[in-house]
Amino acid sequence: MENKSKIKSLVKKLIKFGFSVKLKTSGQKDPVCGMQATDAITYTYKSQAYFFCSDHCREQFEKEPERYIPK
Repeated sequence: MENKSKIKSLVKKLIKFGFSVKLKTSGQKDPVCGMQATDAITYTYKSQAYFFCSDHCREQFEKEPERYIPK
């Protein structure tokens, strides 16, 4: 129970003082939606690395990569 109490206390402090996470951007656009992509979410297709803004966009790309690759 002590750990649960510590976690609750930490969460309250984060909420009180504000908390944000900034992901490092890759400098590339997500091929699915066109938004700024991050280094954290990638997929390699035909030896080419692609970067995405979210897991959702990566999953869409995995289903139909040829649809999103510029021709």
